[in-house]
Amino acid sequence: MEDESVVALDLKLQLRKLGYEVSGVAGSGEEAVELVAQGQPDIILMDVRLRGQIDGIQAAERIRRNHDVPVIFLTSHSDDETVQRAAQTAPYGYLTKPYQIKELRAGIEVALTKARIERQLRESDQWFAHTLRCVDDGVVLTDLEGCVRFVNPAAERLTGWRIDDSIGRSLNEIATVTRSSGASDSLTDQDIEPMALVRQVISGGRPTPTIHAVTLTSRDGIDTVIDETAGPVDDGRGKRLGAVLILRDATERMAHEAMLRASEERFRGAFDNAPLGMALVSFNGEFIQVNAALCQLLGTTADELKRQSQASLASNDDRAHETRRLSELMRSTQGVVQFEQHYRRLDSGEPIPTLVSVSLMREGNQPTCHLYQVYDLTEQRKAARHLAELAEERMRRESIEMASKAKSEFLSRASHEMRTPLNAVIGFAQLLEFQQGSDPAKTTDYAKHIKTAGEHLLHLVTDVLDLNSAAQGTLKMSPKSVDVLAAINEAVQLLEPLSTSHGVDVRASGPPDLTTFVDPTRLRQILLNLGSNAIKYNRQGGEVRFQASHSPDGRMLVIIEDTGIGMTREQMERLYQPFDRLGQERTKIPGVGLGLVIAKGLVGEMGGDLEITSQPRRGTTVTIYLPAPA
Repeated sequence: MEDESVVALDLKLQLRKLGYEVSGVAGSGEEAVELVAQGQPDIILMDVRLRGQIDGIQAAERIRRNHDVPVIFLTSHSDDETVQRAAQTAPYGYLTKPYQIKELRAGIEVALTKARIERQLRESDQWFAHTLRCVDDGVVLTDLEGCVRFVNPAAERLTGWRIDDSIGRSLNEIATVTRSSGASDSLTDQDIEPMALVRQVISGGRPTPTIHAVTLTSRDGIDTVIDETAGPVDDGRGKRLGAVLILRDATERMAHEAMLRASEERFRGAFDNAPLGMALVSFNGEFIQVNAALCQLLGTTADELKRQSQASLASNDDRAHETRRLSELMRSTQGVVQFEQHYRRLDSGEPIPTLVSVSLMREGNQPTCHLYQVYDLTEQRKAARHLAELAEERMRRESIEMASKAKSEFLSRASHEMRTPLNAVIGFAQLLEFQQGSDPAKTTDYAKHIKTAGEHLLHLVTDVLDLNSAAQGTLKMSPKSVDVLAAINEAVQLLEPLSTSHGVDVRASGPPDLTTFVDPTRLRQILLNLGSNAIKYNRQGGEVRFQASHSPDGRMLVIIEDTGIGMTREQMERLYQPFDRLGQERTKIPGVGLGLVIAKGLVGEMGGDLEITSQPRRGTTVTIYLPAPA
């Protein structure tokens, strides 16, 4: 700012020639302050003597208070008083007139560079100060003598000393620290004094180890448990400037540690006093910790058990299964696996059956070891065996009772079926006795009835004997190669009188080269029994079809289909009960209820099988599976 217009204009032209842009020229101090406020220039060239109420030095002072703009004084006044006044405004240069244009340019460049460097340093200091204000730990900076140079807001809260009151004071004055119950017993009050820590790091040049759980008493008399540490503060060339003391509020940590200790004590109490065996086992199978119940279960002591490995206590088969299950545990999200295992007792006792539950113990998200929980299954196995024995005994008694009941029912039904022909024999024999040959025609008729009843009784006894032999596996068989279709045709011929009397059409079909290896007499008996049932329980004008074929598994098939009355589901459930005619005993259809039972038994004795399907009023299909040729 220049008060002489010609000089100011000349200076302006020279600055433009040097490559600078002039934002404005002011003739008074007031104008200069206003012009800086409007334009915010990079640098100000200020004359000491200006018009107005304030001179250049006063204007520079006001500008310095409100704006970060470097000032260079250009003046012809070099007296001591003027220079001292100008120095109070911290100018970036002071050139006396007359000066060379090169001197002016050098002064401007030096001032701009200095201003830029100082601005960067202030910004760095601001970043540093802002960072310290934001951290949760208390930070106290000291000089080499241990006097406070800076405290952040966290340190203000902990010590009760505000930064304005604490600067310049001794560190021990604002940070009074004493030992607390949580501090190490090897530490003395002198060891934990902040000033002692600062002296140690200033002389040694290394941070101190963190001292945990000491008590900091604030200016207001409030005690806080803290952790403290200190470190040296050096400049860029390694020169020691002072020290930093870090004060960390340990209240939350102490509370968390107390909770962890309580939790650990609860776990240890539950672990040691658990009624089941428990152990902490490392990932390589070593016992880390075992409880009394597991030691008792395995017949040993804790010290002896810890000298064993988990794998050495299991059999080879159990060990392989355990390894697979532990591998699954590491990949699973369930957190636990279970398996049964026999443990070897270390006192040479019998192996113990157990149920083992294994879970992962973690610290944070990191798995650390396995927790084994071992349940003794000895008593459970004994109880299971006892229950099985009781169940077996109950089933044996029920089987005996059922067999006795079935035997009684069988004898009752057999005696009932036998009583009818026996009564006929006795009755007609008595008539013959009364007749005394007076009427030959009646005598002949009575004799025929006696013969018919006797034959019926003989067939019944034969069927009962065959049924008993089949049940006991003593039925005599004489197997040979049999033409299946020829056997069917023979049975159809023998059934012709019965089919004709009932008005039922019976037919047979199948390839001529089918053979099977069975007793031909028993096969004919089976075909006759099943065929007679298909005819008797058919309808007038109905059909019965015998069909022979190959089974996919190489056996021979004989299928007997009829168009008769069929059977309900309830009747199918009673299908193979001896003497049970499924409600047909109230009809005029002859029979005793043994034919189907005997047929199934005979087929089974010959190494075949018999299946029946039926639908009410639509008919029945019997499928016979016969052995393949020998």
